Amino acid sequence: MKKLIYVLPLIIVGMMPAFADTNTLKIKTVKNMYNTAVKASANGQDADTLDSLFKYSDRDLQNAVALSRISRMSDDGMELTECHSAYETLSINPSNGFSIDEAQNISYKVLSNGRVRASIKYTSEYTGIKDFSLKCNGSSCKITNVLNSEGDSGRQGAEKLCR
Repeated sequence: MKKLIYVLPLIIVGMMPAFADTNTLKIKTVKNMYNTAVKASANGQDADTLDSLFKYSDRDLQNAVALSRISRMSDDGMELTECHSAYETLSINPSNGFSIDEAQNISYKVLSNGRVRASIKYTSEYTGIKDFSLKCNGSSCKITNVLNSEGDSGRQGAEKLCR
């Protein structure tokens, strides 16, 4: 029993670097995605940021992005479909009116639920947020969902509203 008391703290401490490494890896993945989106937008590409999201997503989220894009193409500009709300939630740019490359600063943190929050500051008066769920295996992570500031799921919205 005494050995267990001494060994248990060592096991817990031994697990902490893996947890810290996973959080670092999650932030790195989201940061790389935003860097890709900012560069693409500055070059006149990926205006809706979905190409950048697609690149860093797992298969289920890639399917949701594709569903929202197909429906978006059917929007004629006069009347938006219900799917448009899923499309907006999936966009990693939380702004109406600003391009992602106009962001003054993007900061990242891991929340207590394991999600990564990106806070995108456009002006001194406006900062938007997006939350990302990720799944990590070994030395890589894939984004599994995008959530808006109200907690709405882009993946679930696309699956429900875009079929």
